[in-house]
Amino acid sequence: MATKADVEALMERYCATMTSHDREGWLDCFTDDATQEDPVGTPPNVGREAIGAFFDANIVELTLSVAAPPIVIGNEALAFLRVDMTMGDQKMELPRTIDHIVLDESGTKIVSLRAFFDYAELRAVE
Repeated sequence: MATKADVEALMERYCATMTSHDREGWLDCFTDDATQEDPVGTPPNVGREAIGAFFDANIVELTLSVAAPPIVIGNEALAFLRVDMTMGDQKMELPRTIDHIVLDESGTKIVSLRAFFDYAELRAVE
């Protein structure tokens, strides 16, 4: 079963590898048969190849960071994240993203991830 420490470590690795463009390190946060729906409402990516294609399609320079400690219940967690990005010459922020995560039995890999955020909250940083 996942512990809060397991989830905190996983989310720090998830954010660091996305930010540093470490494709394989980021994919290693997921089980081989994981599903990822990012954002919620889009067709889910199923399996390492599809999730890798999602990573490859992300061409925006961004910094993904943990915004608050996760809530962990059993093998499920809510992760609170923040996205800072540069689009052209403009710095932008998406101050809150909430990922609902289902973890494997060890609590160290993502089986399912659903990312909740509202593009209406995307704003320019001065």
